[in-house]
Amino acid sequence: MIQPTSATPTREPRVVRSVVHASALLKALQRTGTPATLSDLARKVGLSKPATHTLLRTLELSGFVVRDDNARYQLGWGLYELGSSVARSTELTGVARMHLDRLAELTGEAVLLGILDNATVLYLDRDQAGEPFSMVANIGRRSPLHTNASGKVLLAHQSSRYIDGVAKKSLPPTTSLTITDPTGLKAELRRIREHGYATCWQEQEIGLASIAVPIFSSGRSVRAALAVAGPTKRLDKPALPGLLAALKKTAADISRQLSQ
Repeated sequence: MIQPTSATPTREPRVVRSVVHASALLKALQRTGTPATLSDLARKVGLSKPATHTLLRTLELSGFVVRDDNARYQLGWGLYELGSSVARSTELTGVARMHLDRLAELTGEAVLLGILDNATVLYLDRDQAGEPFSMVANIGRRSPLHTNASGKVLLAHQSSRYIDGVAKKSLPPTTSLTITDPTGLKAELRRIREHGYATCWQEQEIGLASIAVPIFSSGRSVRAALAVAGPTKRLDKPALPGLLAALKKTAADISRQLSQ
């Protein structure tokens, strides 16, 4: 067998460039959050307008993109259909769904189920009861690991090497209260492991707070994060003990069911 040497070129994996560009367009639309023009999208993905138009037209025919009367593009319901199929097929979301309903009714706040994916927290499911309010965290959305309770509780249970890798990267703030110092983040993660839960006091969005606990798999590794989120006028430190007790019981019930 020929052993690779420093002079041996490494082969890059073969990819279909049109698929890569189409994926970039969909992600650009997701990040934008509002309908975008052809020129805007071409600039964001670094393609010519004719090439961007061809890709958008193909995605439109597939139902993944829609164009409004002002020739602006946004994500279509075809993507929601695909995403919903993925969510329905996973054991985690199937087991957790009933428990999310109950926890939302019990607390009167929003309840979030998130996993660690590609160095972010990806929200798989959400339920909400009581007085409605809006927030960034929603099904299919991602957030940085260091800015919210779900992300921090997931990060706290990773290996020290993984944590070091995250801490070495830029930790951009989403509000003035976000932890952006690597030393401060590591200290926060130690506290989370010690106490078994993470908090977020307006670090992701001003006026909102959240509390999260881990959901464990049968091997005692962390499978997901379960969080309660709400306006700071209701979700404050005096409310923490009651919410935390409900969160821990629900997470334990989900963990137990996943292990059966």
